Amino acid sequence: MKFFKTFFERFSYIKALIIKELQIIWSDPKNRVMIIAPPLVQLGLFAFTATLEIKNISMVIYDKDNTEISRALTDKFKNTPTVETVWHVDNPHDLTQLIDRQKAYIAVTIPQDFSKNIYAGKPATVQFILDGRKSNAAQIVNGYATQIVNTFQYEINGVNMPKVPITVQIRNWFNPNLDYQWFIVITLTGVLAMIMALSITALSVAQEKELGTFDQIIVSPLKSSEILIGKTVPAVLITLMDVTIMVVAAVLFFHIPIMGSIVVLYLCLTVFILAICGIGLFISTLCQTQQQAILGVFVFIAPTFLLSGYITPIENMPPLVQKFSYINPLTYFFNLSKGIYLKDIDFILIMQNTIPLMIIAVITLSFAGWFFNKKLD
Repeated sequence: MKFFKTFFERFSYIKALIIKELQIIWSDPKNRVMIIAPPLVQLGLFAFTATLEIKNISMVIYDKDNTEISRALTDKFKNTPTVETVWHVDNPHDLTQLIDRQKAYIAVTIPQDFSKNIYAGKPATVQFILDGRKSNAAQIVNGYATQIVNTFQYEINGVNMPKVPITVQIRNWFNPNLDYQWFIVITLTGVLAMIMALSITALSVAQEKELGTFDQIIVSPLKSSEILIGKTVPAVLITLMDVTIMVVAAVLFFHIPIMGSIVVLYLCLTVFILAICGIGLFISTLCQTQQQAILGVFVFIAPTFLLSGYITPIENMPPLVQKFSYINPLTYFFNLSKGIYLKDIDFILIMQNTIPLMIIAVITLSFAGWFFNKKLD
């Protein structure tokens, strides 16, 4: 009986602190707006703007051959859905000007002997000039243009036509239409959840110190571990609320299916948020002001974002840098969110990514608690 009495007594203390934290966060109208509005705005902005697809390509064509075959190739470029604007020039100077002024992504030069070489059965060359200032876009546009030329060579009737043409049937698993918004929205859920949980926990203790109310918490009956629980739970609840809004938006507005279990998704998300909260509390105990805490959050977010595989695949990184991704909670949550949304991954894959998140959560929360005790001492 004494054990249960003590347990419920300690629980009532933690409950009071959680309610106090939620009231402080929710009582300010500005806080309510900051909790709900930014995730929705960022979700919309990133979903429609942060894409590696190039859909409105502007192109300049310099056709020095000006024959039926070269004009057919020109028409092939014009009728491609990803090409929006095509300029025709008669001299290299105009071509250079359009590239220099960033009016065109790519310049296509068809040499004077283009059709002659084709009729003679010789290799025919087409030159692509790409704007290297937009390196990523240049690589993507180069891939599009190369595919158009490769397709065109099989459409020239009677000229080097293969006797048995090869037909390629393409099928995209998990994302049939290769809709880039699916990738952006799914991964953005983890990014925004990380930012929200990290900001709330990092500012919590720092705000108490700055307002001078932290001493009141120290002299309260609460233990240091109970204070950390009281600071963590509100961040988890608020972040889960924001994520719920993003999940609803993903399903209703972006029509992204959830092939796996929504319960498993939320369980994985909770473990991920706990891992982030431990890091946020550690930052908060280091800082004396909210300004310092905000700077600490940005210092953590930048490398975490880059090492997660969001921008470039982890496999493309140097071997030494890849090792840092193994301690990055965002890396594991990306694997879980994409797998649960699009694939319904099995239990083994879920545990392979959830167990590292649990380990990170235990380490970060324990370290935050140890450092918090040290500061109090």
